[in-house]
Amino acid sequence: MIDLELIQKAISLTQAGKIDEARRIYEELLSKNPNNPDLLSIMGLFYVNIRDFDKASEILQKACSIKETLGTVSALGFAEFERNNYIKAAEYLEKSLQFGENADIYNKLVISLFESKSYKKAIEYAEKMFELYPEDYRAISNKIKALTQSGKLIEAHELCADAIKKNPDASVLWFQLGFLKELIFCDDSKAKECYKIAAELGNPNADYNIAVSCVKLGEFEEAEKYYKKMLVKFPNDINTKTSLGMCYLMQKKFKEGYDLFFYRDNSKFNNRTQNPWQIGSKIEDEVVIICDQGFGDHIQFIRYLPFLSAKKIQVAAPKTLQEIFSKNYSDIEFIDYEEINPKTQSMCITDLAYILNMDFDHIPFSEGYLKSEVADINSKKLKVGLCWEAGSAGIRTMINRTIHIKCFEPLLNLENAQIYSFQVDDSFAGCEKYPQMINLGKDFKNFSDTAKALMAMDVLVTVDTSVAHLAGALGVKTYLLLPYAADWRWFGDTKTTPWYRSVEIFKQTDHISWEEPINAIGQILNAQK
Repeated sequence: MIDLELIQKAISLTQAGKIDEARRIYEELLSKNPNNPDLLSIMGLFYVNIRDFDKASEILQKACSIKETLGTVSALGFAEFERNNYIKAAEYLEKSLQFGENADIYNKLVISLFESKSYKKAIEYAEKMFELYPEDYRAISNKIKALTQSGKLIEAHELCADAIKKNPDASVLWFQLGFLKELIFCDDSKAKECYKIAAELGNPNADYNIAVSCVKLGEFEEAEKYYKKMLVKFPNDINTKTSLGMCYLMQKKFKEGYDLFFYRDNSKFNNRTQNPWQIGSKIEDEVVIICDQGFGDHIQFIRYLPFLSAKKIQVAAPKTLQEIFSKNYSDIEFIDYEEINPKTQSMCITDLAYILNMDFDHIPFSEGYLKSEVADINSKKLKVGLCWEAGSAGIRTMINRTIHIKCFEPLLNLENAQIYSFQVDDSFAGCEKYPQMINLGKDFKNFSDTAKALMAMDVLVTVDTSVAHLAGALGVKTYLLLPYAADWRWFGDTKTTPWYRSVEIFKQTDHISWEEPINAIGQILNAQK
């Protein structure tokens, strides 16, 4: 039998802040009852309460192995949640619903599922939580997130605005309202106001989004201030460090930017290499370059390979890029990620400019650095390639870069031009809606196929995606459509870019409309015979 009086004493000591005394009582009880699931559960909760989540997880796992109850399984889920082990947290929290349910379990379950990108399940449980606890602002918040993820942005905005009237002090709702102002209305000033209210109400992440809004508004000094405020609260937060680095890079502050951007999250490669290049270290005789980030980054930074002094260079690249790269860099071995020798010194391809200390005033090969065969594509009309949809790098980035196919009607209806689709993932079904457009993208198996088709074009019209970088690297004439708040690598430029001489920029002057830049391109194309 467990001495309940001692348990109560330990609880009282914990509440009084006498943690060591409480711990001694629990440890003494546990030494006499090492396999008592109830005691293990109580002790696990003790460690949850004092925020020692590693110890809590260890004890609660043992408790669950003996006897699973609502208390033990849910507490283990809470511990894994606090350890940021969201996949495990979701697994335990979902299992705990077999024994009972409450709003706390649902809330952390939904958040865990969103964090682990299990969106379908997250949406299902968010709907369930909202049905069970419609007045709980956390349930409302999760419902808003589910609607947003499902693309039901107007419905999410209406629910959020209504919920704030009833819960004006709920910081998470103000935070979400700001995000929806960004996504739906592209109103970064209004979004910033909402984020500031969320910050005043204690939302720990609001300063980060204030900084993002400031960057999009071109208020770089203020953005830096808010990123630095976040780093005071979360000094090891990689996402904030990376974002501050990109803020500097956008202003062409090469060293300040890369000193932070260098430490971005590349954890997916941790098990591939044991010898990463570190700041200040020498380049060894044998190196492996890891293609990190997205396809566009791989294409953009491959230009720096000839400047590496290593005697043997391997490049770990996605299969879809290996053919075009190997044809252009025949003295370099291109391998799969699984083939990386973990002992070889590794470098991320996006860091090559930094490693070589080649700043933005010394960007090489702007005239182009890739070559390709030319596809047999014939037309008496002007051959215009078109790409309108960016890859999914998060909903904020995707919406910022993607343009609905309908906006391109002025180009699609040009009598002197034949439009060719370079879109591989056509979520807008553009080729079905506009059959006058010839769909090349459906036959692309890799970037070598894309390159051959690009070489046959008179001009490419594209949003900020990998095809734009490939065209620039090939020296293909390109009209690049950039959003009002573009990615750091375009440096706020509005006409040309030092990365690619063949690329001409057409940038939004309005936060929402693409009419002006697309019409400008249409006029240029229409004037060509």
